[in-house]
Amino acid sequence: MGQLLRIALVLLALWFIVRLIQRALARRHSDSTPPAPPADMLRCDYCGVFVPRAEAIAAQSKVYCSDDHADADRAKK
Repeated sequence: MGQLLRIALVLLALWFIVRLIQRALARRHSDSTPPAPPADMLRCDYCGVFVPRAEAIAAQSKVYCSDDHADADRAKK
């Protein structure tokens, strides 16, 4: 009878360990999100710094990283 109880406890412990591992793996997979795609970058025509398209400033068919650089490029001419 004692040996049967020991086998039952070992099987219960193995089942518990397998469940813990499955939960940890499931949590890891649900937490991982795909990385965001890289932003489309444009080069400032005044200083050469690359800025994301969403933050770039277009003026006179040129691209600038800031309003100051757009103004400076216009004043340069």
